[in-house]
Amino acid sequence: MSVDLEQSRQKLNEIDEQLADLFDKRMRITTDVAAYKQEHGKPIYDAVREAQVIERAKQRFPYRSEEFRRALGTFFQTVMDLSKEQQAREIRTENVLRTAYYGVPGSFTHEALGLLYGSGTIEKNYLTCEEIFRAVAEGKADYGIVPAENSTTGIIYDVYDCLAKYPVYIVREDVLSITQNLLVIPGTELSDIKNVYSHAQGFAQSSAFLADHPEWKQIPYYNTAKSAEYVAELGSKENACIAGIKCAELYGLEPLVTRIQDRDRNFTRFFAISRNIEQHEDANTLSLYVKLRHEPGALYHMLSVFTKFDLNLLRIESRPIPGQIWEYGFYIDAQGSVEDPKVQEALREIRPLCLEWKLLGNYIGQRVDSHDEKSNGLY
Repeated sequence: MSVDLEQSRQKLNEIDEQLADLFDKRMRITTDVAAYKQEHGKPIYDAVREAQVIERAKQRFPYRSEEFRRALGTFFQTVMDLSKEQQAREIRTENVLRTAYYGVPGSFTHEALGLLYGSGTIEKNYLTCEEIFRAVAEGKADYGIVPAENSTTGIIYDVYDCLAKYPVYIVREDVLSITQNLLVIPGTELSDIKNVYSHAQGFAQSSAFLADHPEWKQIPYYNTAKSAEYVAELGSKENACIAGIKCAELYGLEPLVTRIQDRDRNFTRFFAISRNIEQHEDANTLSLYVKLRHEPGALYHMLSVFTKFDLNLLRIESRPIPGQIWEYGFYIDAQGSVEDPKVQEALREIRPLCLEWKLLGNYIGQRVDSHDEKSNGLY
């Protein structure tokens, strides 16, 4: 049977016009929804409502394949994401931004918050990264700041697991040069110390220094700044902490040994996360999370799409999928912007190759050049 391509295209054009008109109607109603949510103090994101919309759409086609139903869910999720962006624009008020960050004042994440959004925000600190993701997803904070990766010790696993778990997006990124220091009660000598407190990352980044002091007991604590606060509260020369130099001034400690990190070039990436996707004109980094079929060649075929469209892969990380033994999800960073037609084509080809697919964000990636100077661009 011969197919008339022009007739098919004409039919598609008519359908596209109907879709465009329906999209316009939906976005107009979205404006009304935004006004209601603003008036009643309701968050933009409603997980229950979104799940109901997707499930109701799938139930209309019980006879279609699972691939079709999954694609239908992706279609509606994309429409709802755009609706949330519209609501965010409508709800833009004179109110100060609410930000959530990991740690306590003086932490590296608190410093990153200042770089990303300045000091004019309503700040709330949390002692676990998951609490920050939950606060952002539930609308209790406009933005959350979390550490994502250290140049010495690698990714922060809790953060990446939460990126897959929660309906949030990476909207900004910054990079800090990290120096670790041994902070103590004033007057303390090295021989006085018996216990050292810090976050696991603080210990890992200072492993060579600590190896010279095997007699010290290393006690993991919430984070580096919280460790400094706790050592100050204890008030004993037996206790020390590994933290940033700013913590010494904040908590009345003194640096006994400075720059104890294993590498002088020690940097940490920080993400700003939001419930809503943000589009940046100069976005150059695309982050994805995918789950693939557990079969030969699945990863190869997915990655080959990046080669096909000449897209530079910046990184790929695997993490275990909760509840699925020996199966893994993949976090991918690639160079590009979703406004680029070849990126759009690549994403369209990748989607059907994945059991699950999530755009984590499209943002301006930061990098560190050979002279330790941070600049906009790919890291």
